[in-house]
Amino acid sequence: MRYVIFFTGLFIMTCSRTPDMIFPTSEWRIAAPESQGFDQSKMNEALTMLAGYCGKDGLEEAMLIRNGRIIFAGDSTTKVHNIWSSTKSFTSTILGLLVEDSIVSLDDLAWRYEPLLREKYPDVTLRHFATMTSGYSAVGRNRWGQNSDDWSLQPFVPNDPLFEPGTAFAYWDEAMNMFGRVLTHILAEDIQRLLRDRITDPIGMGHFGWWAEDSLNGSPIRFGSTGIDISAQQLARFGHLFLNKGNWNGHQLISAEWIERATSAQVPVTIELADTDRKSIDGRGVYGYNWWVNGVKPDGQRLMPNTPKSTFYASGFNNNMCFVVPEWNMVLVRMGMDGNPPEGKAFVYDQFFKELKKSFIE
Repeated sequence: MRYVIFFTGLFIMTCSRTPDMIFPTSEWRIAAPESQGFDQSKMNEALTMLAGYCGKDGLEEAMLIRNGRIIFAGDSTTKVHNIWSSTKSFTSTILGLLVEDSIVSLDDLAWRYEPLLREKYPDVTLRHFATMTSGYSAVGRNRWGQNSDDWSLQPFVPNDPLFEPGTAFAYWDEAMNMFGRVLTHILAEDIQRLLRDRITDPIGMGHFGWWAEDSLNGSPIRFGSTGIDISAQQLARFGHLFLNKGNWNGHQLISAEWIERATSAQVPVTIELADTDRKSIDGRGVYGYNWWVNGVKPDGQRLMPNTPKSTFYASGFNNNMCFVVPEWNMVLVRMGMDGNPPEGKAFVYDQFFKELKKSFIE
């Protein structure tokens, strides 16, 4: 199936080549691909290739944005659902705000905010949580991923560590859920409120839900790993903020320094990959502060060799993705409910960006 630009529900704008960066107001602007340096026919070929790697939802919830202008959009970009692990990139943004406000530092011991961690995790820091190197595991789940029936009710009950903090990488959701609890302790209120006041409202994201488990002094404890319910248009605004290094139309909402650190490789290639059921997910050399980056893996190869080096992305189950490509002033969002591509996300999107580059107008 060949995809074309959909204009349903969006403000349509035609313009000549305008490489200056703009920001959406109540709605995104749309521009012809040629005005942003793309041959539309070749761009559509790249999009068709990407659709072939996706499940039944295809590119219905996809958006391709350059210089703040939509050059491609599927016809369901206002559909709202969970973005799964792409939530993690929002969670670490809350940490960035707390660091910027000098409320915490990355190397603060987490147990000083959450006493539950003191006995089994005395050396775990906030940095360890943001880089998936804490070794935290919750009661009800062991290192091989065998779940008890009540695991979902015990994400905040510490089990024995998977490993000593900082010595290995484990993509482990209950560690992120505990991270959300720690952040709630630090803020002493709902972390969604801070995110809304400082980030999502200023960029025009509007209302969004976020799953919670339990409460702390009357404040819901949000899952740090999952549960933000938004649309592709909303997620694209978040990506556009990071593309612009935390600046939204002249307003610095979060420091450029934090953006740079969060979207750079923070997990050393020299540590171990933990022996868990998630061993296929390897962040060594390619994981920042809950963002994936186009870094160099332990085998010496770049994660996405055909993609610009500074590319980074939020990644969630069901192929819910938000790519930021600074070299191209570009954001790509693809959302759905149809499973992950069996070929692997890094491979699929590397092939897409390789093909998309062919559509550049010289």
